[in-house]
Parts: sequence; C-alpha cells; structure tokens
Amino acid sequence: MQYFREYYIRNKLVIPDLLFQREIGFIPFNGTMVRHKAFNSEAQIEKYIRYIIPRHLYYSSAYYRYPEQHIMPEKEWLGAELIFDLDADHIEGANKMTYTQILDEVKKHTIKLLNMLQDDFGFDEKNIRLYFSGGRGYHVHIEGDGVYDLDSDARREIGDYIKIENLSIDELKKLDDIYFDYGILKRLNIYISDFFNNIDLDYVKNIFERDATNYIKYINTKYYREKKIIDFLKNQHDNKFKLIGTENSSIEYNKKILKQLLNDFKKYSMAEIDEPVTTDIHRLIRFPLSLHGKTGLMVKPLNINDLKDFVPLNEAIPEIFKNKSRKINLNVNNYDIKMNNEYYKIEKGINEVPLYLAIFTVAMNIAEFVD
Repeated sequence: MQYFREYYIRNKLVIPDLLFQREIGFIPFNGTMVRHKAFNSEAQIEKYIRYIIPRHLYYSSAYYRYPEQHIMPEKEWLGAELIFDLDADHIEGANKMTYTQILDEVKKHTIKLLNMLQDDFGFDEKNIRLYFSGGRGYHVHIEGDGVYDLDSDARREIGDYIKIENLSIDELKKLDDIYFDYGILKRLNIYISDFFNNIDLDYVKNIFERDATNYIKYINTKYYREKKIIDFLKNQHDNKFKLIGTENSSIEYNKKILKQLLNDFKKYSMAEIDEPVTTDIHRLIRFPLSLHGKTGLMVKPLNINDLKDFVPLNEAIPEIFKNKSRKINLNVNNYDIKMNNEYYKIEKGINEVPLYLAIFTVAMNIAEFVD
C-alpha cells in the first residue's frame, strides 16, 4: 500500500469527460468494493484518491443524472460508452502460457477487434480510446452519439459479430451474394478464395483422408453456375455456401471442406472479448493511469498505431518504481520474467530485486516483502 500511496501522491490520473456524471468505485487494500461515489472536479477526486489509496480504481462507462444514488433506476441513466474488455480469461490455452505469452496473445485479439471496429463498423479512430488494463489485457472504449443510447440487446449483437457467433452453414446458404461483399462475410469469402488459390494438400488430406485425390479431381472437373467449381471457389465474391445441395455438385464434398474452412476462419478472425462487459450498460471500468492491484502496473492510455510495438512490461511500469530495489521472499520454486528490458530469474526464498518487480510479484501473490 505504501508504494501505491507514493504513486498517487506524485502522479495525476487521466480524468474522463463529464466526470460529474460518472459513478466512481474502488476496492481498498482491506475490504470489499465501494461504489456509488460522485465527484464534481479533478481536484476533488484526486484529493479523495490520495486519502483512501485504492488497490483498484474504477469509473462507470455510463453517464447518470445522479451517479451517487445507490439504486440504479434512481441514478437516471443517460447513456454509456461502448466497452470491450480483452483478457486472458477467455483465451484458449492461457492456463499453460507465461504472463508474457498471455500479453502477446491478447494483443493479437485486440488488433483484430480494432480492425473490425474501424473497417466493418466504420468507427473513426478519434472516437476510439485504447488502454492497457494494467493486468493481462486491454480495454477499448467507443465514444460518440451513435453508441451512447444503445441498449444491452444492441450491444450484444455487436459482441456476437466480434466473436463471429451464429454463423452456420445453414444460415449462410440462405444469404444472397451481395451480403458477401461487406464486413465479416467479405472477410470469409477472401479467406476461402485465398485457400483455393493456394491449396494446402496436407490440409485437404487431413479432412478427406484417402479421398483427398478424388476431391481435388472433383473441384477441377465439376461445374457450378457454368464455372468450374475450383474457379468459383477462387473468386472473392459470391456465396460459396450455395454450392451445398445443388444438383451439379456433391453435397458431402462441399459440406466437409466449407465446414472446416468456416470453423478455421472463426478461430482466425474472431476477437475474444468478454461479452458481458460489452452488454452491461452500467459497467465500471478501470480508471486511466490508476494502478492495477494485482500487478502494480499502470492502466495506460495508448494510441492505436502504437499498439503493435507496445510492451506492457516495459512501458506500463511507473517511473517512481524504477531505480529502487526491495527484498522479497519468493514462495514458488522459481520465477522468470522480462521487465524494463531486463531478464530476471528469481529463485525460491530471499531475493533483492528492482522495486517494480518486487511489487509485481507481491501483487501476483507469489512473494512477500522482506523488511
């Protein structure tokens, strides 16, 4: 707690717009969540934060007429930002990854999300706020009149789109070709056409086993819409799934290959978001430049163009935690990590390490400070 106090005394927060209409909440170092707080100025909230020293600090994505009210209807909801939370909890295989590997994987999903938000939904970069969460992921906020009054159902539809939910062969077969010239279906068509322009024979063999040769022969000799099926599948337009069930094609051949490509496309293209966060119009989200209580790292604002090269374990370390050291007692067999461009391998027991690493391991509950 003493190091968090030093941080908040010496550093300013990034104050969200219309602070007086936001609900503020926090988790103290000893106790449970406190919420329904409201402040009228930057000076007022910073004085309060320096007094209570939060372990975690939050503000509402929603705007209220009376944010200090404890009963939601009495707050009088006025609108909310559209929020996306990307975290390791939803990444497949994260339990077997190192902390660094988790950060790299979540970043990939964040980049995919940002591409969809800009390319498919048309959100302008100036209306997108990007933050490293201070923990194991990123937060993306969309601001603007077009999103503030969206209800939970509308936000759920956006979340389903981002996660590529409800995209089945049966549903795709019903769509007109024109739908495949836009958004996620355009991406799907390009994915399929790229595959058939550069067919991976091992991939085909894995699907059809001994029948792979016959499949290659089939797509090169059969016709659909007066084109060889291979040419039709190479095309970046049209609805490829209408092939299934036509009298001039083999249903099972088409169904197998297109089903596999659809499944692989979903894994390749979807962004793994925490959808309940997106649908929640009363959500509390981490305060910019606050400290994350489980790492001691900053909730750091980022420019979208800087995300690709952003390294949280270098750039989210508070300056006041650098150039100091502290002894810790590591209670796991060993721990290695790269922070602040230095590689550390810590053995179980007493170690003297840089202060930022000491805070990180203690916050992660794998070490204790030693006096």
